[in-house]
Amino acid sequence: MIKIFLTLFLILNSLKAADSSTFSDKQQLLVIVKEMIQAEESIARAYESYIINKKKIPEDYNSLLTEDYLGTNFKSIPEISNFSFDFKKELTSRVVNTSLESDTSALRIYESDLFRKKTYYTNNATTDVKSDDTIVFKLEDEFVNHLYFLSSTAGFDLIKCDTAPKKKYCWNKESDDENVIYIYTDNTQTDLLMYYSIDKFKTGPIIITSDTSLHVTSEEEFSSIPKGALLYDTDAVKYIKTSDSLEAVK
Repeated sequence: MIKIFLTLFLILNSLKAADSSTFSDKQQLLVIVKEMIQAEESIARAYESYIINKKKIPEDYNSLLTEDYLGTNFKSIPEISNFSFDFKKELTSRVVNTSLESDTSALRIYESDLFRKKTYYTNNATTDVKSDDTIVFKLEDEFVNHLYFLSSTAGFDLIKCDTAPKKKYCWNKESDDENVIYIYTDNTQTDLLMYYSIDKFKTGPIIITSDTSLHVTSEEEFSSIPKGALLYDTDAVKYIKTSDSLEAVK
């Protein structure tokens, strides 16, 4: 909090040398910048909530413009009406508004972490993004990070396991109360790596293959399991997930 007030004090104090109308314009611009950041923070929170609730990645920005997430009027706010998203490439909210580029003090605040918790600014975007300036979402929930990994690897289309063509990551609703995710070694769905009930992902039990060689060759899938989760392989051997491996429990 002291950091926020001190930074704003220094910036606003440096502007007092300008005439009153210019100072007033600067103050208004800073208000707009803060509103832009708050809007991006709201979108990041809604994005994560959507994944937790729907167990899938939002198709697009409009998926969040509902009463359950951002509200139907969110997009009508002038400062954020030109947001653009591509959820299926990276966790990016929008290209930085070029109107800020002429004001270094406002742009400096926008690019800082002053009002940010769920987002951060970066200018190291992938080459297929038109601008190098992007705002990236921070995913805090372990299951959301896991599901994002599965979805991004499987082409952002986590399908039901009995759907054709098959994919290595899929889900199956076994009852009205239980969603189970299955992870295979490849799209043939021949060799099963693991499966688990979604509501048991963070603690277990997670059922895994008894082929210990696959624990190594499928490192990415196993490394995304939360530390401390309980696992059983198909031969009933008990494991616990540590920070960097699976440890058999004797």
